Amino acid sequence: MTENKEFNMIKVQSNSRLHLGFINLNSSSPYSYGGLGLSISKFPTIISIGKEKKFQTNLSPNISKTILNYLKKNKLCSNIGISCIAQPSSHIGLGSGTQLILSLQELVMKYFELGKGVNIFKRNFRSGVGYNSFRYGGFILDAPKNDLSSSQIVFKSKFPSSWKIILLFDNSKKGIHGQPENNFFTSKNSDTLRSRLSDIALNELIPSIIHHDFTVFASSLTKFQKLNARFYSTIQKSLYLSTDIAKVINHVSKFFNVGSGQSSWGPTSYMFIDPKDDINEILPILDKTISMYNNVSYSIVSAKNNKRKLTYT
Repeated sequence: MTENKEFNMIKVQSNSRLHLGFINLNSSSPYSYGGLGLSISKFPTIISIGKEKKFQTNLSPNISKTILNYLKKNKLCSNIGISCIAQPSSHIGLGSGTQLILSLQELVMKYFELGKGVNIFKRNFRSGVGYNSFRYGGFILDAPKNDLSSSQIVFKSKFPSSWKIILLFDNSKKGIHGQPENNFFTSKNSDTLRSRLSDIALNELIPSIIHHDFTVFASSLTKFQKLNARFYSTIQKSLYLSTDIAKVINHVSKFFNVGSGQSSWGPTSYMFIDPKDDINEILPILDKTISMYNNVSYSIVSAKNNKRKLTYT
């Protein structure tokens, strides 16, 4: 480590993301996965690193141990402090675990002035949506892959900032994770779904974003989500993990043109709002409906079209 640094601390702020679904979950295909996602403007992960008299952190014991082992193995000074300043809840569909790992690796790389390719946690990613949201922001279509250590983009684009998104949360639910999730991804799925999902993504969703055509985007996204839900039917019996969120979305959809679905394993779900609609007309209906469910809340966000932000102080 260089002792005479021109900075005392580095802070990284990375975006949460919505995972809008996979294109191909057929594990017998030459290339699998490939997904769609969008960086959003709220709920960032914020981590800092700086010099201390000894190693200090508020991270979990497992993550702390992994970092210390990496520093020791590579003969790097462990007199540092790493602080998690902000992070969304885990396993709710916002990709907080991926953003935490990517942020930590970036900070260690920058602080110790290492070359690229730092992989402290030896983690691979089925979906490149979170990884590429970190690198680019905006809307991402991740390429299917035959090697989980790779992550290439088919398409990335700035997303219309006027297309607001209502996120819906259910604090009584957590999306599946860990071994049950791993077991699911080893099963085979339908080639028919792959063809239909690819067609919607390439011939409807991507052009609608390029041409700022909300009507096509909303109907195509909702259709894409309903098809994607068939992939998960062995674990999640309906489109939404939260039946309460489903009721809210179904009610609002009776009055307004929305593109709706669930992010990843949920429970976080979303409604993209037509820019022609006044969101102040939507909120009274939304508030009245949500008041029936003590566990459901919402937040209004937009796309975040920028990559992660580094700050040196």
